[in-house]
Amino acid sequence: MGDEHSRYMTLAEVKELITSEAEDRELNYEQSLALTHAEKFTQLSTEDSLKLVKELMETCEFMNEKLAYKMADILPLESDGVKAVFSKDRYTPSKEDSEQIIGIIKKYL
Repeated sequence: MGDEHSRYMTLAEVKELITSEAEDRELNYEQSLALTHAEKFTQLSTEDSLKLVKELMETCEFMNEKLAYKMADILPLESDGVKAVFSKDRYTPSKEDSEQIIGIIKKYL
């Protein structure tokens, strides 16, 4: 993330941010699409999604910030889903790693 003002956000945070903006002004087409997507696919509250990210990063030594945020958005409950999130990463999670991730995710669902 090269821009000093950018950071990773969970889908729940995006939903909250765009909803807040919609209260103050009319959204443009792209923002409306983003809000519709966030409303459709957000399963956790902002607070729980951020707690999940934090727990994944603190518990799983192989987890980086980008992957933790992806996990919090996708919420995979099968090892194939976990491996798919890691597909562009150098690390391939073992069965035990995948089960650890899934166990943490299940606590928040």
